[in-house]
Amino acid sequence: MEKNDIKEKLRDLVIEEEISPELVEKVKKFIRLTRRGQIVFVVPKEKLTIRDQILLYLLGKRLAKELEFVEKDSASIEEISSGLGADYFSVASRLSELKSQHYVLSVERGEYIMVLARLKEILDRLEDLIQEKV
Repeated sequence: MEKNDIKEKLRDLVIEEEISPELVEKVKKFIRLTRRGQIVFVVPKEKLTIRDQILLYLLGKRLAKELEFVEKDSASIEEISSGLGADYFSVASRLSELKSQHYVLSVERGEYIMVLARLKEILDRLEDLIQEKV
């Protein structure tokens, strides 16, 4: 097998980290953004676990950065807990779980981002969850 053939095969392993128009439509069912980069939940937060709220919050941060509404796409535990109105220690525990499951990454001490490669999986699961609870 030639080196170029191997490179072509290896490209099949690469996960896209771009947000498609289809995914944007799914995101709109859960969150919106203000021009100041604040994340607004469209779905009542009570229908979502704290884990899912954290993922959507971090997704919102990523999108706000893409739109240049904010300077960074990461958030601290303090920012997330304040933004969600959730207990600091509960958020810290869920972030630790999400990190070990490779849904979030710690980009520096105490700063987290969402793993965009898992976005479709997360949104599909959330859509199913919301439909069940309706």
